[in-house]
Amino acid sequence: MAKWAVIYSSITGNTEKVAKAVAAALENADCFTVASAPEDLSPYEGIALGYWLWRGGPDKEMQELMGRLENRRVFLFATHATQNGSEHAVTALARGAAALGRGCTILTTFDCQGELAPQLVEKRRRMPAEDPHANTGGWKTAFGHPDEGDLIRAKAAADNAMRKLAFFLKKEAGER
Repeated sequence: MAKWAVIYSSITGNTEKVAKAVAAALENADCFTVASAPEDLSPYEGIALGYWLWRGGPDKEMQELMGRLENRRVFLFATHATQNGSEHAVTALARGAAALGRGCTILTTFDCQGELAPQLVEKRRRMPAEDPHANTGGWKTAFGHPDEGDLIRAKAAADNAMRKLAFFLKKEAGER
């Protein structure tokens, strides 16, 4: 069974909640905050990276870690206040992929709506109607997320990542 490192950044607790569900689903995983992640990740065949969004991509601390990874197999997940699968969410995952170092392979991705901090909700409510953040609507429906349905989807994404990693490892070992 492949060994995984689940590394996440979280401010409101949304990404932490998803990371813990992912780690439980991966079965053989160690879970770290980005600040406590080991420098040497060589014992891990798979790396799951979860982040909150900063300017439409991974936060700075996660970006720094991502840039140091090379030739790794990665599962990316992100939490955000927009609807799941929205253009903003897809772009945020693409920006995460672009932040990875050379030779990394993305096994799968997962995005999840997360509840905004109360001060950000209030800020959005006061924005002029022409501001794009005021009109996305996602923040209005984010209350209570990630919920149990989101965590079930996160676990399914982790299962998918495990299957893909197992395929790559068997292929490398010359098995069919």
